[in-house]
Amino acid sequence: MRKYKFNVSMMWLLLCAGLFVAMTRPAYAQSPELQADNKPLRVALTGKFPPFNYYNQQGELAGFDVDVANAIGKHIGRKIQFVPTEWDGILAGLLGGKFDTIIGSMAITPVRARQVNFSKPYYHSGAQLFVHRDNPAQVYSIDECDGLKISAVLGETYQHYLDENHPNIDVVTLKSSVEIFELLQQQRVTGFVTDRLVGSWQIKQADRPFVPVGGMLYSEDIGIPVRMDDTALLKQINMALAKIKADGTMKRIHQKYFGLSTTADNAGKATMSDAVIARKLLKGFAVTIGIAVASLAIGFVLAIPCGVILNKPKGGMLILYWPVRTVVDFLRGTPVLIQLLFAWMGLGLSPFTAAIGTLGINAMAYMAEVIRSGLMSVDQGQVLAARALAMNHLQTFRFVVWPQAFRVAIPPLMNCVVALTKDTALVAVISVSEVIREAQAIISVTFEPTKYYFFVAVMFFVVTFPLMKLASMLERRIAQRGFNHD
Repeated sequence: MRKYKFNVSMMWLLLCAGLFVAMTRPAYAQSPELQADNKPLRVALTGKFPPFNYYNQQGELAGFDVDVANAIGKHIGRKIQFVPTEWDGILAGLLGGKFDTIIGSMAITPVRARQVNFSKPYYHSGAQLFVHRDNPAQVYSIDECDGLKISAVLGETYQHYLDENHPNIDVVTLKSSVEIFELLQQQRVTGFVTDRLVGSWQIKQADRPFVPVGGMLYSEDIGIPVRMDDTALLKQINMALAKIKADGTMKRIHQKYFGLSTTADNAGKATMSDAVIARKLLKGFAVTIGIAVASLAIGFVLAIPCGVILNKPKGGMLILYWPVRTVVDFLRGTPVLIQLLFAWMGLGLSPFTAAIGTLGINAMAYMAEVIRSGLMSVDQGQVLAARALAMNHLQTFRFVVWPQAFRVAIPPLMNCVVALTKDTALVAVISVSEVIREAQAIISVTFEPTKYYFFVAVMFFVVTFPLMKLASMLERRIAQRGFNHD
């Protein structure tokens, strides 16, 4: 009888593992070696760096970098496929083969040049210090900022410049210039360092009382990186850049966004209509709910056999107990964010596969403990009575133990559902276009983070609050019917 019980659990675990492997397998099948030259050119950018790349009134990617990428694609005969990616993971994504190149205003630095091959520069810019117009600290150059808080976007060259050249400055790193603007508006930082063109443009767009002070801190060349072994693509990009500079295309693109005669209309003013904003938020939230549902389904299916194994590690179950216990403890004891990044970059999974797989196995870890607790709550006398009725182990579990354990486990399982739904907000860091990332894209051109983060919070609350109330109601009913001590 014990041997039969062990085989059922083994088959269940192997079936679930096989389904997960089958789901993730396509992510490995797309190796760069198998891609033909006529495949779309996958170009990474953040979509949150106006006026170089942002979402326009129609909710489509636009900006200086976007126009340059499309011009390059036209000359090399390849369609451009944009891959919006968070800046602090964009270079790792290129090295990991998530896309073919980055056309997102990346400065050429010696450190980066040791990891990737850069094209010839397609424009030149420099760093500038900006402060609040009131200037309470009376700062007029970067040399007067020792001991003060100066902000920069995480991972950009401006952060590294401050760290290396001004170690006495308290550098505050944030994810975007929008967050920096909020801190400087509240005068919680003294100033910030960013690209002189971008800073001036964004300050005017956001209508903020910030001004540049001092001279340009340094100049930098902006290039297009590719992987070290992708020399053919690098040659094509350099040839395309030479052509669009020679035929005047580059000059026209630059004039469109930064020329003295530029107006709000011909520059492609970075604003969004209410309809586009609503559509992006709803689309992103649909993706969020889809990821949550898929992850919960995977987690629940895996949690049942794992909970059974963790409940009574006897006989054949003992062989599986320690591997399952180790995996469950590891998942519960490490940050979900680290697991997401490892699945995306380390294992090479696609963003959606990494998101669903990681959240799914995390749900499994927590639900397995809940199911184990539910099984422990069933009195052993129930099992003995079932055996006295000549039921085998499977029948005992199916008709006697599981119905009672599941009733007890329902409320904490609902709490797991709520927690995982909120955890889906983390998948924005691996460039999944869910509601948080869509909100960030909107904020990058509207400069209203409080408003749109509040909208997102309300959307999550509308979904999670009924679930919390449902869990409370089920718990009360279980207590009223006396099932707590089944």
